[in-house]
Amino acid sequence: MGLSVCPSALVEAPVERVWELLTWPEGFDHWTDATLVAVEPEGAVQPGQKLHFVTAALGWKFAVTIDVLEVDARSHRLHLHVHLPFGVVNDETLTIADAGEGRTLVRFG
Repeated sequence: MGLSVCPSALVEAPVERVWELLTWPEGFDHWTDATLVAVEPEGAVQPGQKLHFVTAALGWKFAVTIDVLEVDARSHRLHLHVHLPFGVVNDETLTIADAGEGRTLVRFG
């Protein structure tokens, strides 16, 4: 069974700053509910890279792994597979676009 949603948010920051946060693994802590623990290989987000996180809920800690599938700087698009607890895999594509006046439209789908 699949479920498809595409939430969006308007961020009060320019596209360049948002893209920087999305393409440096250390920036993920600012927009995910998880703590980065390892990056393989290290460096800017790139296809084939694995990002390892730990998150907590109800007193339990859970591992989360993100596989980076695509990084398209020209289109400001990231394609990720997010491996969540209990075997849930989120096929996530993030896109960003200039919304004018120093703001950025971020779409998660």
